Amino acid sequence: MKVAILSMQQVKNYGSFLQAYSLKHNIESLGHACDFINIVPGEQLGVYKISKFHKIKLLIQRLAGIDFVKRFKTIKRFQTRFSKEFLPELGVKPVENKEHYDVVVIGSDEVFNCAQVTWFGFSRQLFGEGLNAEKVISYAGSFGATTVEKLQELGIKDVVASLLSKMDKVSVRDANSFDAVKALTGVEPEKHLDPVLIYNYDHLLPVTIPLKDYMIVYTYPGRIKDKGEIAAIKSFAKSKGLKLISVGHYFSWCDDVVVPHPFEVLAYFKNASYIVTDTFHGSVFSIKYNRPFATIVRGMNSNKLTHLLEQFNLDSRIAHNLDDLPKILETAIDYTPVNEKIANETVRSIEYLKGNI
Repeated sequence: MKVAILSMQQVKNYGSFLQAYSLKHNIESLGHACDFINIVPGEQLGVYKISKFHKIKLLIQRLAGIDFVKRFKTIKRFQTRFSKEFLPELGVKPVENKEHYDVVVIGSDEVFNCAQVTWFGFSRQLFGEGLNAEKVISYAGSFGATTVEKLQELGIKDVVASLLSKMDKVSVRDANSFDAVKALTGVEPEKHLDPVLIYNYDHLLPVTIPLKDYMIVYTYPGRIKDKGEIAAIKSFAKSKGLKLISVGHYFSWCDDVVVPHPFEVLAYFKNASYIVTDTFHGSVFSIKYNRPFATIVRGMNSNKLTHLLEQFNLDSRIAHNLDDLPKILETAIDYTPVNEKIANETVRSIEYLKGNI
């Protein structure tokens, strides 16, 4: 069959790249040809409308500081590598794909999160409208911070409900998304793991990386900025004699920054002594490679992050107070039941794709 994936693969983000890579190659392993199709922008709604100068304001914010030259060089390297190396390697086409497909798979990642500020706004295409395919399903889609109440406030609750009801099969990855789909359609969706957890990247990882004895900070610009949080993270790394490394983004309070290939990112996680993150995929990478980690949960990602950790009985890794960071990181994790669950859920996920494509 000819299959297309409609996801967040255009987003310059390591998690987005790796989940898209996994889903594409898992589908191809089932004997299907698989492409990506790009998001068609939709309406800009309510308080989530993006301004004309959004990118400029964002760049100014990220460059602010006496070390703006280092910030600029890191941003340029990150953006250039994604545009010229990573996305072409993934197979992302720069133009709209108008081919006809037997099946379009929407997901994974926050494809249903329309109550947020994005360049594509409320794209009905992400809910299955206007797709040139015989069949439309989703795989591990997420509403992120979007709730049914927010959809109601934006005046699109009925539209989203109607579009979801027309899809041939709906799969989500977290409890909030499960509840939203059930409330909107009256049907319980299936729930599956993020694609990063169901693919074996080992043959793609470099044999060695140019660092040892280090601790990873995995976050986005503007997220970890509280002086107390920064002090706690730096203090722990120093107490262990570890170099504090940021992946992808420059932070003056880290010892160094690396802008690696996505597969190298996984190698950095696999070999890290400890990891502190406030992102979904930072937690996923840590779990996948059985590393000691702590997760700071923010309001913007509490739905998906809390569910991720709870489903593996790892909610004790949530750092509610950074004073508890040493205790969390030094408490060993029994990964045996975690790995068993991932193995079982991987089988379920592949069976879902096999049975619905």
